[in-house]
Amino acid sequence: MPFCRFDAPDLDHLIGGERTPGSGYVEVTDAPDGSPLYRCPMGTASEVDSAVGCAAERFSTWRWSTSQERSGMLARTARLLAGSADELAAQVTRETGKTLAAARAEVRSAVRILETTARAVPTTAGSVVTEHSRQVWGFELTEPAGVAAVIGTWNMPVQIAVLKISAALAAGCAVVYKPSPLAAATAGVLVDAFARAGLPAGTCVLLHGGAETARLLAAHGGVAVLSATGSELTGQELMRSASVGVKRCVLELGGKSANIVFADADLDRAIEGVVAGFVRNQGAVCTAGSRVLIQHAVYQRFLERLTAAVAAVRVGDPFTAVDVGAIRSQEHCDRITESVEKAVATGATVRTGGGRVPVPGRSGAYFQPALVTEVDQSDALWRDELFGPVAVCAPFRDEQEAISLANDSRFGLAAGIWARDLTRLERVWRELDVGTVYVNSYHRTDSIPLAAGGRKMSGHGVEHGAAGIREFLASKSVHIYR
Repeated sequence: MPFCRFDAPDLDHLIGGERTPGSGYVEVTDAPDGSPLYRCPMGTASEVDSAVGCAAERFSTWRWSTSQERSGMLARTARLLAGSADELAAQVTRETGKTLAAARAEVRSAVRILETTARAVPTTAGSVVTEHSRQVWGFELTEPAGVAAVIGTWNMPVQIAVLKISAALAAGCAVVYKPSPLAAATAGVLVDAFARAGLPAGTCVLLHGGAETARLLAAHGGVAVLSATGSELTGQELMRSASVGVKRCVLELGGKSANIVFADADLDRAIEGVVAGFVRNQGAVCTAGSRVLIQHAVYQRFLERLTAAVAAVRVGDPFTAVDVGAIRSQEHCDRITESVEKAVATGATVRTGGGRVPVPGRSGAYFQPALVTEVDQSDALWRDELFGPVAVCAPFRDEQEAISLANDSRFGLAAGIWARDLTRLERVWRELDVGTVYVNSYHRTDSIPLAAGGRKMSGHGVEHGAAGIREFLASKSVHIYR
């Protein structure tokens, strides 16, 4: 039985292995129909102190755990999540609005991340001996950095949390995890899974709260590393708070990624990938391929086929066989709709979609994915992250123009390239100023544990695999005189 039941009306913090009632509760609604889901507490300054203090105390022990102990705990957590995948996925759908199929895929991804991280746990301290003379020698080693503050997000509450928390624990850090209030019940089950897998009580503390709680955590003197996912504004605020202690930050922030289609691409495959690139998860993905750049020679033909494909996307009750579920809230759906309307007012053309969709028996917010052309490149719809299923399209003539358009963004998270010419592919991916490039696919990694991170306003630091674990390690040099 998880400590945090999905039907509990009020959620609690989990500090030192004990349920701790909070204060200042906010009501969270079910995404598919807008009905009350639970009340989430907002962590206060004193509760932040208590959470960090508990994690710091447990860190003094966990830091000395062996690689086998850490690896074994993560592997057992993976099995526990796999065993409760259906129940957990249903809650993810209630909290996020994504389809049940997408929620199940997210849980499977989280299980694979845990398995991969378990295999990547450092087996030694990484010491390297360098002898200078008979009297002087030295070595370098890595150690767990300390307490890690992990700030989660609502759009992928299982995958993102597991990615960050597992890396921190693998490094030997203790964790204070503050999830989004919109996905707080899911967070409770995840933290409980780590505990049931053998993580000592209090080594992963669950502290609920909102933006102020996150800022207090980022500024806290007992936190050594901050790992957060959120918007660019959220990242800036957290960096300002973390700068008080000059602490390390790993930030995965927003994006406005380009999906580039060359004339020699497999157009059938590209259409499928482009649609998935911006409608997946209702478009609420930081790496969403929301700017579609199409080579002029195939622009009209590809656009017509793409328009038909987007129009065929099924929107509806996320617990049924549809492609796109509910937008997280009515307010979020309003922002998406208004952004499209503002672009149209300045000359843009909506090729398909762009409006709300009524869903029988559901009171949530549903939006038909939109494809928009003739968008001014100074317009917010072209430049800003929308976090909704909307893509803007534009033609380009040659490689240099495609690269220029793709890089003309304050973000640098991801990009996609569709082409058959391998030499061209290499020339383009080398020029793209982003952290991740998908080639002849989008959002598909098949769980390859490559480091992923952003550039420019998309953040800094990396996640995934051994490189992600290293973000939670501190180096030390020892010089010995005999």
